[in-house]
Amino acid sequence: MATLLEGKVLARRLNEETAEYARNHQLTLAIIQAGNDPASLAYREFKTRQAHKLGIIFEEYLFDSYVPQAEIESLIDRLNKRPEIIGILLEQPLPGEYDAQALMELIAPEKDIDGVTSANAARLYFNKPGLFPATAEALMSLLDYYDIDPKGKEAVVVGRSNIVGKPAALLLLHRHATVTVCHSRTENLAEVVRRGDIVVAAVGKANLLKKDYFKEGAVILDAGYNLVQGQTTGDVDFKGASTRASAITPVPGGVGSVTTAAVFKNLVKAHGLQYGA
Repeated sequence: MATLLEGKVLARRLNEETAEYARNHQLTLAIIQAGNDPASLAYREFKTRQAHKLGIIFEEYLFDSYVPQAEIESLIDRLNKRPEIIGILLEQPLPGEYDAQALMELIAPEKDIDGVTSANAARLYFNKPGLFPATAEALMSLLDYYDIDPKGKEAVVVGRSNIVGKPAALLLLHRHATVTVCHSRTENLAEVVRRGDIVVAAVGKANLLKKDYFKEGAVILDAGYNLVQGQTTGDVDFKGASTRASAITPVPGGVGSVTTAAVFKNLVKAHGLQYGA
């Protein structure tokens, strides 16, 4: 039976480290949200509750009715200039009338705790210190916590998004894995995935990766989040895949549990980048 790579214990440890840091340093987070996307609203509320528990000061800028893009641009500029603001989060998704990427690019790279600016993407590409997407960081933290070394292993990443697939592939590459990235146009997907000693599922399609997609002994990291008949499920057919894997993350309770903790660890990292702490 596969080892269950549970995230809750790791998330608790990361949160304890963040809370300890917050007791000795003032950490202030600005959260900007436009629109009324239900999932985004729920996630923001969860993050603000967590921030309160961790001793993090937060300021919320909520626009439930339309405001011009220029108004949000001006807000980001003001937040960038305030030295007490350590991190800025622009909640996604934004309503379609906004140019989301243009807004994200305005965030000062050292305050970009979601790791979404081109500047931080370049730092990741060149393996330089920076702030990187939390889910990708969560994947690496899970590997470290369970003493799974990607060095020399063949890793297959299913998904090429800018916030999970691509950064996860680069982080694995920097850890000396041999990395293949798959996507919707990959031919013979099962055959490619089956090469993976480590497989990251980050495509957003419920139960896409079946038992026979995996080699015996694979480590499976499921970063998928899908709602199927009111139930949360990942991109991997957990029941089947767990009979082939040596280790596997559950959904829920795996990667997602660590992701929010990784957001706040990025806030700690941001403070260090800004103040050398």
